[in-house]
Amino acid sequence: MRPTRLTLPLALAAVALGSCQSFLDVNNNPNAPENAKVDIRLPALETEFIHSAYYGENSLWGAEWTQQFSYNRDTRSYSQVHRYELSETDAAGLWDYDYSRPTKEAFNMARDASGQGDEYFRGIAELFYAWSFQLITDLWGPVPYTQALDPTIREPKYDDQKVVYAGIEKSLDDAVKDLSTPTARKPAANDLLFAGDMTKWLKLAHFLQARTNLRLAYAPGEDKTARANKALAAIAGGLASNADDADFTYPGGANARNPNYTFQDLKGQFVGSEFMIEMLKSRSDPRLGILFQPIQYDSVRGTKAYKATTVRYVGHKNGSAALNDSTLSYIGTYFWAENAPLNVVSFADQKFTEAEARLIVNGAAAADQAYRDGIRANMQKLGVNDAAITAYVASRPSLASVANPLQEIITEKYVANFLKVEPWNDWRRTGYPVIPSPVEQARLPNIPQRIRTPGTELSNNATQVAATGIPTGLEGMMTKVWWASQGPR
Repeated sequence: MRPTRLTLPLALAAVALGSCQSFLDVNNNPNAPENAKVDIRLPALETEFIHSAYYGENSLWGAEWTQQFSYNRDTRSYSQVHRYELSETDAAGLWDYDYSRPTKEAFNMARDASGQGDEYFRGIAELFYAWSFQLITDLWGPVPYTQALDPTIREPKYDDQKVVYAGIEKSLDDAVKDLSTPTARKPAANDLLFAGDMTKWLKLAHFLQARTNLRLAYAPGEDKTARANKALAAIAGGLASNADDADFTYPGGANARNPNYTFQDLKGQFVGSEFMIEMLKSRSDPRLGILFQPIQYDSVRGTKAYKATTVRYVGHKNGSAALNDSTLSYIGTYFWAENAPLNVVSFADQKFTEAEARLIVNGAAAADQAYRDGIRANMQKLGVNDAAITAYVASRPSLASVANPLQEIITEKYVANFLKVEPWNDWRRTGYPVIPSPVEQARLPNIPQRIRTPGTELSNNATQVAATGIPTGLEGMMTKVWWASQGPR
């Protein structure tokens, strides 16, 4: 499953500006591609990041490895991702794109939005610069950061993840400062995410600060209580309701579809996982029929097909042999309709972040309300009826009464962040939810901990790669990143 990277971002940006030709002229001008007016470059930055970086291969690899969906074929035509295999080329495609497109564009835009009155544009660029590097370092651990975008350095050094995260925090602080400017020139229709609503941009920046602090709560040498308190302080300025969610909209049609439309194109190959469907069924979760579609036939491959007479949901066991396509549940249309909004950040996610932070600081009882608010917010967003929401929330035991409240928080967060990269990040941080692994015929002994070294880096920056001490082959995918190396304590 490989989402389109270039045509959609350019198309959407052109639509937003009302002039396809003028936008393409600017971005294809070899004489001044980095000095285009920041107003024009904003929609390209947003689409490059959201469509192809945040929702690129990394989100789908992570969602598959944490068994939100399953590949219903015996083998792939390329790397056997469903069995934890990636090639150097797979890694290089993601690495090269993330560095050359959203990261570089954010850097250039922040640099060029240097005039008085451009603070909002600079703040947005700083936000995306931090967010882009967070994606990159979360995928690989040590990465080029301090020397990454210096054109005079052909072999940039790899910085430890702790150094990269310090830079991310600084960039987010700068973004908050610029986005808090009392008066500045605002984007308008060229802002494809919030249409120039700077209050929402500031709330998003605060949420990213909270996520960043909580990401480091269990990292070696970090004080989890101090990190959790910083997360709570940031959340105070974060999203206030579902109305503040960052949703990226798609017009639909050729070159303008939600990237998850691939689930429709490859219907039958990519289906619901047995693990997630059975988990939802065991909890009588009303989101089951939204996340997944009921089966069409009650049969197995090679036998007569019987049309299903009752509504049933059946998942495929990750890594196992293929089954008849129509006997398995497909991904729900809410997530792959070609004009479906793509959620980037949600109030529900923030509430689960708050719940975990409060659990660390004050214990399970203090975390319970935020935990339940997160469930309710996600269900409301998905369109679950009020009675079903109330019944489900009431059915969940109080966090103070369960043996492992963190597991309960992260499991609900896992459902709410369906098809995003965050469930993989949370699993690496906390070990939850407890996912059956390894899958059948796995190429590695467990779910991957990072992405392997890109082939382009092995060719062009081998000395600096070697200095990290991380194995460069497939086995390097079992090396934990810094913030995941210790786990909850």
